[in-house]
Amino acid sequence: MLDGLKDWIDRFRAGGEDEGRSPQRSRRTAQRQPTSVPRPSSALREFFESIRDQMGLNIVDFSGACQANVTFITGLGHRLYAESFPHAVETIFGSDASPISMRNPEKIGNFLQYSLNFEPQSVDAILLWDSLEWLEPDAQRAVVGRIFEVLRPNGVLFAVFHSENSATDVPVHYFKLLDPETLSVADTGTDRPHRQFTNRSIEKLFERCQSVKFFLSRDNLREVIVRR
Repeated sequence: MLDGLKDWIDRFRAGGEDEGRSPQRSRRTAQRQPTSVPRPSSALREFFESIRDQMGLNIVDFSGACQANVTFITGLGHRLYAESFPHAVETIFGSDASPISMRNPEKIGNFLQYSLNFEPQSVDAILLWDSLEWLEPDAQRAVVGRIFEVLRPNGVLFAVFHSENSATDVPVHYFKLLDPETLSVADTGTDRPHRQFTNRSIEKLFERCQSVKFFLSRDNLREVIVRR
């Protein structure tokens, strides 16, 4: 856990809040004007209700070093470990993050060490966001397997997936906590390939966990709460 904390501190100092954005954003012209929309979230409310009245929990946030999220989580009395999943994907698999690269077992192992370097059952909660959509199936399974190892029993995970009828390319999103039941979902102005998930495939991915709960929404994002 201490090694993970040191890595987070080093990356936070090096990157700041922009670490949470797409690694390709600084090199590509925006396709459209970036937008940020507040979004009520029933799943987020359940996530925070599950850790209510507890103090000093270890929470991992894969949105990157977002100062708003750092302030919000630490203000609740918890320890936050922040990692930018897009940045980790680019660092380990390369800037193109090709399917061949993402199926490389050695690189998958390096990715787990880079982004989920925690002791077994040392993490209480994870804000995963839409991170699994950045990966190929082999890497997805490896990441979920490591998450199962590092989450404590009854630990909770919050994830987001684009709907099954989403386009081939979907916006690169940036997630910010506004309050215990409201998100700011930013469209950064760039797109990425959409790796489609059905409800059944999500359940199968987390089949070792106690439960997988889906939350309906009016937009193209599905929210999921997973209990270890």
